[in-house]
Amino acid sequence: MTRVFRLACVLFLIVGLAPSWGAGKPSFTVGVSIWTGWMPFYLMEAKGLLAKRAEAEGITVKLQKFKDYLASVQAFASGSLDACTMTIMDALQPAAGGIQSRAVVVNDFSAGGDGVLAKKGLTMKDIKGKEVLLEQGSVSHYLLIKALEANGLTEGQVVIKNIGGDDAGKAFLTGQCDFAVTWNPHLYTAVEGGKGEILFTSKSIPGEIIDLLIWNGKKLDRDPRPARAVVLAWYDAMEMIVNPRTREEAIKIMSSEAGTTPDDFKKMLGGTDIFTDPKRAVDFMKSDQIKKTVESVKLFLNKHDKLDDMSAEVKFDPSFVPGQGAVSK
Repeated sequence: MTRVFRLACVLFLIVGLAPSWGAGKPSFTVGVSIWTGWMPFYLMEAKGLLAKRAEAEGITVKLQKFKDYLASVQAFASGSLDACTMTIMDALQPAAGGIQSRAVVVNDFSAGGDGVLAKKGLTMKDIKGKEVLLEQGSVSHYLLIKALEANGLTEGQVVIKNIGGDDAGKAFLTGQCDFAVTWNPHLYTAVEGGKGEILFTSKSIPGEIIDLLIWNGKKLDRDPRPARAVVLAWYDAMEMIVNPRTREEAIKIMSSEAGTTPDDFKKMLGGTDIFTDPKRAVDFMKSDQIKKTVESVKLFLNKHDKLDDMSAEVKFDPSFVPGQGAVSK
């Protein structure tokens, strides 16, 4: 277990499990950060979809927006959030710290939105012995290992320089490195600007870089109303995205919240497989594929000293998805 999660677990015990109770309705908080597959949460708020579903449950649910993704995960680990958007990789670490991590929504999996960048003319053969910028212990690190394995190479044959994934992309675009592992918009910006080539992407490992809405299991068992409200609002947002009459409005709102243009956001959507269909989401949550991915991620984290407890688990709970039983309204 990393130092940050040891500290977070102590804070969790101090903060306790009680939700935030105001003078009126009980209030719950969900942490979110900027990522293509999580922008529907911002759409839910902007269009009043979340407020409407929460009102029907007699509660209030607020989104706490984080500029720093890891700060949101740490806030969840400390117990100050009821739920948080995070990758399967990051969800395992709070679970190892004693927090019941329960996935109530599978938001998306990266399908080309993460990749290995190289200066024009360079290939995976040229990466041997070279420095690669990426965030250690992250999905970028995981992706690099998959890329190396696909090309008959090992992690020990490259020199990893630890840097934030977004910073890695910016460094590549400013010519500070030959190789970097990052995500969109850095990927397509590098290609369109003639500054680099994409050697390997998450499209080659479908279903392995998974984004989820993780709920604190103990809080969920005590009061399922906020989870129900958020999940149903998520699928209200999905309807806006797939409906031709509302899709452009939805993209305009999400792109604005992400700080980009609608056209660029559409490119980002191209590398992100969002689970707009509830049945497909449930099938994926129950699939053998997701179990294999969890085990693969555990091995990666354990090897890189990010996970001590291999018994840690993320439970997938599709019961709040529309059509899955009495919880759906």
